Amino acid sequence: MTDLSWRLLLFMKDFTGRGADCFYWFHDERLIEIDVQEVVKFSGAVVCHDFWMIRDALFDKTGTLPERIIDLDEFRISISGKPGDRIAREKYDVTTALEQHGADPKICAAYRQMFNKGVSFEPEVVAKAAAALEKMYLSLLEHAISVGEAERFFTIEVPVYRLLQSAMTAGIVIDSRQLSEMRSESEHDYFMCLKDYSAKHDMPLETPNRSALEEKLRSEAFELDDVSIEYLLEYVPHDRDFGSDTLALQEADAARRVLSSLTLSTTGTRPVLDVFGSRTSRIHLRNPNLQNIPKKYRKIIAAHEAAELGYVDFDQYEVGIMAALSEDSELMKLYAAGDMYGLFATEHLGLLGNRKAAKQLFLSYAYGMSRKALIDAAVSLSVERHRAKAAFSLFERYESWKKSIWADFQANDCVATLLGNHYRRERRGPLTGKEQRSAISQVVQGTASLIFKKALLDVGHLDDVIIVLPMHDALLFEYRSADTPNKVVAVFENAMTTILDGRVKGKASVGAFASE
Repeated sequence: MTDLSWRLLLFMKDFTGRGADCFYWFHDERLIEIDVQEVVKFSGAVVCHDFWMIRDALFDKTGTLPERIIDLDEFRISISGKPGDRIAREKYDVTTALEQHGADPKICAAYRQMFNKGVSFEPEVVAKAAAALEKMYLSLLEHAISVGEAERFFTIEVPVYRLLQSAMTAGIVIDSRQLSEMRSESEHDYFMCLKDYSAKHDMPLETPNRSALEEKLRSEAFELDDVSIEYLLEYVPHDRDFGSDTLALQEADAARRVLSSLTLSTTGTRPVLDVFGSRTSRIHLRNPNLQNIPKKYRKIIAAHEAAELGYVDFDQYEVGIMAALSEDSELMKLYAAGDMYGLFATEHLGLLGNRKAAKQLFLSYAYGMSRKALIDAAVSLSVERHRAKAAFSLFERYESWKKSIWADFQANDCVATLLGNHYRRERRGPLTGKEQRSAISQVVQGTASLIFKKALLDVGHLDDVIIVLPMHDALLFEYRSADTPNKVVAVFENAMTTILDGRVKGKASVGAFASE
């Protein structure tokens, strides 16, 4: 795939919305003005930057997108292995990287102004910037090959990027009547949640920022030097359920913000999409982030006329991946038996009717919480100490696998999933607890992202499916034939089974996307 023909695309967007966008190939060191039809008909890879800015204009004029799209920033971030690159993407544009590829700083500044409509178009400036962009692509390609990232990028990331950009450009149908109701309901729910949260946890009447959360957690004797706030909130038990309550408040706040960003006259939306939106390659939507809407508000999304919405999700996804990668027989048995967290709660922890706590404890263990902290957390939830010790001694093979990942990370300053997706250390010395958890997360969650993207590509070949919205490890889609959802389930299960070499059988099911 890396020997694919390609061509560098430059464009000047018409910010007035009148459709006067300009497109150019940079070929044989020359700028060649072209029309939109030439862009989408090119049989090789269209290499550009900030593709999201011109995506909808291409689709509106041609009804399609280029067959292969390589966004230089997406390429750079997806193969770097450095979390900081992804965090910084919102602060910098592609011109900040052009100097290292031969562009004069003045050319970079002029091209940046021109691209953002600060000054008039100058072909000489654009041509010099294009020469640096061309060198940037070739350098990224060479790097991808050298670090083992090229196969994944070209066989998974590039086709998924095109598949999902096409889906987002086609648009998501919004029921304006439901939107009006859900906006009002989300505002009410948020303020009621905020009121209860503030009273229960003695917090100000506002969604707490990071500083406020740090102060609160430190006051309750949590150590933050070697652990993230997100980890503490999601995986560590708290007195009076502070972690879960904080996450619920953040979710309610995010939901009302997303719903408020949609005008009441909205009948459809075209979200901006990050196909490599996290360190582990999760797909993220923004503007609006519809993935952040809880089930009770999701009725705002509707199907086109004569179609229905279907929703398929992986079952016990993380556990199945952990079982397969570690080949732990006890974990495999629990995964195969059904509801792993329910069984772990009742049969091993004695937490009758408390599946949520069992899931929290198991994932804390799985991602590397220290044994002492884990046992203490279990005891705080009324698990007998000897029973907690026995429960977390079951998974000997998984424990050995975790230690092998840590040893690999320590020795190579890098850890990877199947087909690449590296995570590189940014410091030396012994691994911190946070680095240990990040290494396990990278391998497990990165493998989950790979499986999900492979499933999306396979679903994309089904005749009766129109992809609507990827939801982390689940998919919302439109269909017309009654047997289509079961076909999607089969595709999901087969993708998981195949990528994990049959060590576990993938499980997926049809579920409810929205609450009744």
